[in-house]
Amino acid sequence: MKKRTSTVCPIVYALDIWGDPWSLVILRDVLIHNKRYYREFLGSVEHISTNILSARLQTLVDSGLLIRTEGESNRAQTMYRPTQKALELFPVIFSIMHWGLKYNPHTDMTIPIMQELITNEKGLELRLLQNFDDIKDTV
Repeated sequence: MKKRTSTVCPIVYALDIWGDPWSLVILRDVLIHNKRYYREFLGSVEHISTNILSARLQTLVDSGLLIRTEGESNRAQTMYRPTQKALELFPVIFSIMHWGLKYNPHTDMTIPIMQELITNEKGLELRLLQNFDDIKDTV
């Protein structure tokens, strides 16, 4: 992804980090689906290509949203975990999901997380945050 010069605009700053479609899909997979490994990201229904996945993961690491932990015996064990900075995106991701629920007639409402988002958003956030109890303030 091409880097812009520093900006004073918070919207441009945020979009420079996660404004492409794949970065938000990866963040969704990390935060909501608790994916941690490269092969898990490749298994997403959106079928991200390997070169884009590698580049976006690196951008998210460089931006302080993910921490990369190298596998001890091979690269397949390399793990990606969110930082506190990423965890603070839950309200943003939920807002985007609400917008999509409202305007996407093809949303699959049989997915339990969609019902939970509508009926108990705060409970959903707290439940998902439990997956990351080990993460301390790493901003």
